[in-house]
This record gives sequence, structure tokens and C-alpha cells, in this order.
Amino acid sequence: MSESDISEVTRLSDPRKVVFVECAAAMGGVQFSTLYLVQHLDSAHWNPIIVCPEEGDLTEACRRLGIQVQVLEQPKLRSTSFRIRNDVRLPNPWAWLWDGVAMFIAARRLARFLEQTKPHLIVTKGLLSHFYGGLAAHKLSIPCIWHVQDFISERFLGLYRRAFGLAARLLPDHIIADGAAISRQLSSLEDRVSVILNGVDVNVFRPGIDGASVREELDLPDGAIVIGHVGRMTPWKGQHYLLEAFAPLAREVPNAYLVFVGGPVFDTDSYQNKLLNLTAKLGLAERVRFPGYRHDMPEVLAAMDVFAFTSVEKDTSPLTLLSAMASGLPIVAFDIEGVRELIDEDGQLLLVPPGETNALVESLLRLLSDPELRRRLSVSARRQAERKFSLERHVTSIEEVLLNLDQQSRSAFRKPVPLVADHRHANGRTVAKHSLRP
Repeated sequence: MSESDISEVTRLSDPRKVVFVECAAAMGGVQFSTLYLVQHLDSAHWNPIIVCPEEGDLTEACRRLGIQVQVLEQPKLRSTSFRIRNDVRLPNPWAWLWDGVAMFIAARRLARFLEQTKPHLIVTKGLLSHFYGGLAAHKLSIPCIWHVQDFISERFLGLYRRAFGLAARLLPDHIIADGAAISRQLSSLEDRVSVILNGVDVNVFRPGIDGASVREELDLPDGAIVIGHVGRMTPWKGQHYLLEAFAPLAREVPNAYLVFVGGPVFDTDSYQNKLLNLTAKLGLAERVRFPGYRHDMPEVLAAMDVFAFTSVEKDTSPLTLLSAMASGLPIVAFDIEGVRELIDEDGQLLLVPPGETNALVESLLRLLSDPELRRRLSVSARRQAERKFSLERHVTSIEEVLLNLDQQSRSAFRKPVPLVADHRHANGRTVAKHSLRP
């Protein structure tokens, strides 16, 4: 749809009110993507409101930026499984029952707020928000979009995925998936799914930013070569693989340091404590830093020489990786699908088989010992971010989905307008050509 089409429809009315239902207020990738999006939506067309279940970094950031935000406290949900060994989990039927009741309570509370607010559209963000946000929207007949940014677990013979798929058929009017893997999990609904990969502000995340103050704050000595990782502290982010790989690397490269940025956003701090204990056990306490969550991510990335991305599963168009690319950092990454769909060729990143610590050590040593290779990867990563993953491009695609659903709900045209006629992967291959369901 052209800009003239958008202007012709939206100029006839006041900005359309859109409520974004968030699953948490602690900052993770989903929350950052929400914040980036609402900051850059066209204010002439859209009036965004963010709903959070608690106070946190996201609500503070919204108020600081002048974004409308509402806190609606929701019942605490329980883990739907319990661990009997490190690698074995079983369903917890009592938690399923508790969470089911809590979900309906959350939906009722949200519905009361929506009745007062009278939004034109609802966008849910986060797996739990999809359920209770979808229920509330369905009750009030408000058009609803699920923005799915989490791979749906295949545990328990696909029980989670089937439950999610059933709800997806009944509740949302449209679904945005931020990766092809998520889209495939919803293949039976392909006429209502658009793949839109994430984007970052390439003017904010860019080469040339001064990271000296961050290095000084983290007590990194002059001449240090800094390997960095950004992400919440949870096992599937793979920080333990990077820590184990750093032990032999630290012996080979005496001026190498490792920085883990992030904290335990949704999980308990047990995994972070495990990393701290492993750091001490490996004798790396003087060479590893854990600064926690940071607000100054452009400067933090500027303080790094190499970026390591070690997620072993389910990360789709991860914002941390896109931010590192836009910052012009040379990158070593585990070769998962969410990484592959961001690049056009292998030479843009150093790819390592997921979970293979020895291969990770070799790739990092290769990168640290070859300044020319670091320079080539830096230039290539930055160019790819500029071409494919600008925030402007991402926001335009999201706005087209919002506009088309809003048009259909108002019956602005006699027949549905094609929805983002040609969504594409980061590598340019067509993912889907869809229309909203009639």
C-alpha cells in the first residue's frame, strides 16, 4: 500500500487508538521492540497506549518518553511444568488449573480497562498476553493482532503448541510473526499470518560511538580486547557455553575480557547464580564482568570489540544481534535458524554449530588474532543492518498491518485491501502474500 493510500484513509479521522498489551515490565527483547515501535509510529495516524502488568523499566521508560502507559496488576502465573532432573520436565496439572483461572481474571480486568479506553485496535505482546488480551478483545469485539515473538514450546508432545494453535484460530484477527520458524508453527493459519522481522534504529546503533566511559566504569584496562554478550540470563541464551569457551581463550589471550550484559528478566536468578559460581570455579573472576541490565546500550556495544551470540534455540530476529550488527561489531554466532534468516551469506558472521564449545573457542581465537577479519565482518554487518533491518522499514510494515485491519473493521472499502502484499525475509525471499480474512 502506498503512502497516498494511507494518508487518504487516515486523514479523514483522528488518530486511531491502539492498546499494546505487554506481558512484563522488565526489559527484554519483546519490551524493547514495543518501545521502539510506539516511539516511531506516525502520531498523525496512531495514538498508542501500553498496558503492563506491573511497574518496571518499561513503564519508567514510557513515562520518560511521554508515552501513555497503564499498569493493570494481574494474578501471578505459575510454571506449567516442574523439573525432575536437569534435562527432564513434567507437566504440572495444578499449575495449568491455576493459570487457567488466573487467565480469565486477567482478561476480565483488561476488558474493564478497554471498555473505558475504547481503543480501535489491540496488539498483544508475549505468550500470556496473547491469551488474556485475545479473550478481552474477543469479548468486546475489538480487532486484535497477536505479535508473536516467542517460539512456541514443543514440550510434552507438542501440547503447548496445539493449545496455542487452537487459541490462535479463535482469538486474533491477524498474527505478526517475527521469524519464519514461528510462522511455520502456525501454518494452518497462513492466510492470517505475516512475517515481519525486527528492526533497530541504525542512527542510534552505529559505529563511531565512544564506549570509553563504559570501559572505565567496568574497570576494563587499557588495551583490553572485550568480548560481549547481551541477553537475559536464561539457559537457552547459552551464556554458559560462552563462559566455558572463554576459559581456554583467556589463557591464550591475556588481555581478553568477557562482559555479560543483562539479568534474569522472567526467570529466577538461579541460572545467573550458576554463571557466577562457574566463573569463580574457572578462576575467571578478574576477567569477567556482569554489569546487569543497562539503559545505555549504544555505548555498551561501543565498548565491545567482538560480539558473541550464543542462543541455542528459538531466538527469532533477536534485537541484541541486530543492534550489534548496526553498531558495526564483528560477530560470532551459533548457527540457528533465527540467525540464518538475518544474513545473505555466511561471510557476514562467523557461524558456529550450536552448543559446540570447542568450535566457539576456535572462532573467537581466529577473530581476536585477525584484525583484518574483524574489520571485514564489521563493515559487512553494518551494511546488512542498514539495508535490511532499519527501524523505519520495520515500523512501516507494522503500520500497514494496523491500517489494513482498522480499515476492514470500519468497512472503509467495499472489499478487503491486500495486507502488506509482499512480506519478505531479511534475505529478500518472499515469505507470504496474504489478505485479511473476509
